[in-house]
Amino acid sequence: MRVELSEVSLKLRLPVMTSRGAITQRDGILIQISDGGVSGWGEAMPLPGWPGADPSATRTELEAWAADPDPGNLPLERFAHGAVELALLDLEAQQSGQTQAEVLSEGGPVADAVELNALVADTEDAVAAMADGYGTTKLKVGASDFKVDVAAVAAVREAIGESCRLRLDANGAWTVDQAVSALSRLKQFEIEYVEEPVAGIEALTQVAEQSSIPVAIDDSLGSVGAQVPESISVVVVKPMALGGPRTAYVAARRWIIEGRKVIITNYFDSAIGQHAALSVAAALPGPPQVHGAITPALFDRDIADLPTIADGCCPLPPHSPAVAREGR
Repeated sequence: MRVELSEVSLKLRLPVMTSRGAITQRDGILIQISDGGVSGWGEAMPLPGWPGADPSATRTELEAWAADPDPGNLPLERFAHGAVELALLDLEAQQSGQTQAEVLSEGGPVADAVELNALVADTEDAVAAMADGYGTTKLKVGASDFKVDVAAVAAVREAIGESCRLRLDANGAWTVDQAVSALSRLKQFEIEYVEEPVAGIEALTQVAEQSSIPVAIDDSLGSVGAQVPESISVVVVKPMALGGPRTAYVAARRWIIEGRKVIITNYFDSAIGQHAALSVAAALPGPPQVHGAITPALFDRDIADLPTIADGCCPLPPHSPAVAREGR
């Protein structure tokens, strides 16, 4: 088994505005694990300043594992763990001639395509998403004055009409009192759910118990072992931020059995991480869900290609994306 680490730096085609600031670039480490003439790829791309992200710790653990690779003893740090876990899953898929989703499901049914939401920034984006066939949109809130947020939500709802689902994501921007007040005001716009109106499981529980809009937990999960209170009905899972696709798949199945709505999405990943998220979503049991954004055009130049999205659905490709060594 040969392990190779390399740097990756990708510039977003358009900045993504969040309550934690603008995301304009993604930096991280690619890992290639080769064995018997085939290679599996993974990536570690922690977002500085986001919960649980420590790029220096990720790098240290990845370098240590690469120096003495042991498939039975993966790094403990979650982004490093996720990178190795994905590369090993990808390697197994390549060796067996299966997709990552088929390996994850272990013979269970796998969806041919995954329905997705569109991440929109304004009414122009929302109208374009509707024209492209999306039936669900997601809008970031919390980065501006609340009056600005209300106006933006109202405008998007008017643009997409009553038939399109609308999700919001505040990235933990509000206090408990602010969130309870905000969700009361936003109820009129028929919101499917709000991700992370506050930060932390305890605070999210307080808001969920007082809100008529379903509350979703995302970054506050911290780990797949977190106990999610019953009042939080939606769990948003980012496989590459929670230890990798196998780890996320097992946890997502558990939350589905508990009766939660589980939404798989990406962590502003490259095509490698986005493909892993798509694979987890395709392998999950239970009623089909509209999962988070998979964005082929997220970066000016990605390291691999993703399938073309049509009518808000992304087909599951027959193989893992081929990584280009040039232009990283």
